[in-house]
Parts: sequence; C-alpha cells; structure tokens
Amino acid sequence: MGADFKARAKRSFEKCWDNAAVAANTPDLFARGIDSAPSRYEAEAIGGATVSVGESFSVRMESGQLVGRRGTSPVILLANPTPNLRLSIEQGCNIARASVVASDPISGIFEVTIH
Repeated sequence: MGADFKARAKRSFEKCWDNAAVAANTPDLFARGIDSAPSRYEAEAIGGATVSVGESFSVRMESGQLVGRRGTSPVILLANPTPNLRLSIEQGCNIARASVVASDPISGIFEVTIH
C-alpha cells in the first residue's frame, strides 16, 4: 500500500474536445437552433381611430395602461400589459415602439409587437 496504491487510486485525466463549443461556433445551414419570435400583445383602438397593419406608434405607460400615440393623440390601448412588459418599458425610460402586425375587423382587436 505505498506508492503503487496512490497511483492506482487517483483519478485519470482524459483529454477530449468540447463538442458543444465546436458545434456552437461552426456555421451550418441545417443547424437545429431555436428561433425566437417577438411576443404579440392585444390592443384596441381608442375612440374609433383608424389603425392599419404595418403602422408604428410610440407607447407609454399611463395610469397602469399602455397607450399608443400618433403624434399627440392617443390611438391604441393595451389594457393588461404583462409584468415583464411593464418592467422592460420602465427600464426603457417609459417609452417603446409598437408595430401593428395583425387585425381582426370584426372585434376591432389588433395584435402589436413591442420593440
């Protein structure tokens, strides 16, 4: 039980490549990465304002609701913003840009993405 035991009991060191790092740094046309899409939120027009798909508005927090404005007049309202959305807008100096991506003409509800 001398030097022989100590040599047999120690952990063996194995050299290997970090395959995950190699795969992450190798551009591949067929890589299976997760695509991320921007979150969409429901908004409604204020006071019969006309809103079309593709328009952008500046959005601010006003008394717990997100109000989108065209110039100085309010146009869209996001009544129930999520806590994460509130936090991100507060960290962005209480202003963001909302783009209308879809509309439902029957209900008058619009889908917007916040940038």
